[in-house]
Amino acid sequence: MRRKNRLKVLLVILVSIFIMFSAAALLLAGFQKSEREAQKKKEAMAALESLPTAAPTEVPVTPSPSPTPRPTATPTPIPKEKVSFNPDDFWDYWYSTDGLVTINIYNISQDSVSFSFSQTDAGQTQSVSADVTAEVAGTAAAFSFTDTAGNAVSGNLTFDNGQLYLRATTAEPVSSVYPNVSCIMSRTQVQLQPDPTVTPTPAEQAQNTAETGEYFFPESSNRYLTDEEISAYSSDQLELAKNEIYARHGRQFVTDYIADYFNSKSWYQGTIDPDTFDAEQNSIFNEYELANISKIAEWEEQKASQGN
Repeated sequence: MRRKNRLKVLLVILVSIFIMFSAAALLLAGFQKSEREAQKKKEAMAALESLPTAAPTEVPVTPSPSPTPRPTATPTPIPKEKVSFNPDDFWDYWYSTDGLVTINIYNISQDSVSFSFSQTDAGQTQSVSADVTAEVAGTAAAFSFTDTAGNAVSGNLTFDNGQLYLRATTAEPVSSVYPNVSCIMSRTQVQLQPDPTVTPTPAEQAQNTAETGEYFFPESSNRYLTDEEISAYSSDQLELAKNEIYARHGRQFVTDYIADYFNSKSWYQGTIDPDTFDAEQNSIFNEYELANISKIAEWEEQKASQGN
């Protein structure tokens, strides 16, 4: 029994010793591992400290050159020659080379010019005229005017070493004679003689009358008009010719183109409104005028139906 107990005690002692050796072995292995890791870390730090430090490469910076200020260009002055003329060379009368145009310069300086203008037909039976003042610029004067027949005219005078150049044009003529000239004027007047052999036909005479600033039928108030002279006109012209009899007595017109036509005539004085005039027209017109109005109206209707 004792022997058995001794064996147990001995067994316990051996187991305890084994446990102690195992624990010591584990502690020793852990310590050795920590030592190795510490040694590796130390060696790594030493290797890192031994590496040479890389200095950054400096990139040379070339400074941008400051722009050289450009001097302001001074414009070269261009000499201006003052163009002028002698006004004394251009006073008094000048004539066109065809003898149809006459101007009389009655006031002139290097700043302005005043002159009278007249133009006639070749037979010297009709003419238009105007009085003009224009500003002079250099050696020229531009002008515009409305002549006695109602033509709207524009043009210019050029003064050149004693020579006078005249240009005058009419955009929309309202008469058979109207300003139209472009030539170097002369101091010598051309004498015109009417051609006695030329006799206008009724149609030509009607056309001339329609284009002048006068009447279609100047005698419509004191004689009966004939079919021959009335038929020479178109329907549009006959409408104006009919209203011409009314216009002579001062009737006003509401139709624009008729009013504009008669307002352009120097003889027309529209003083009576249409309603008042029409109510009293039987006492205004004489027997010739009443008959002529009726006949003109018949021809106007006939011409219109024919497209004339």
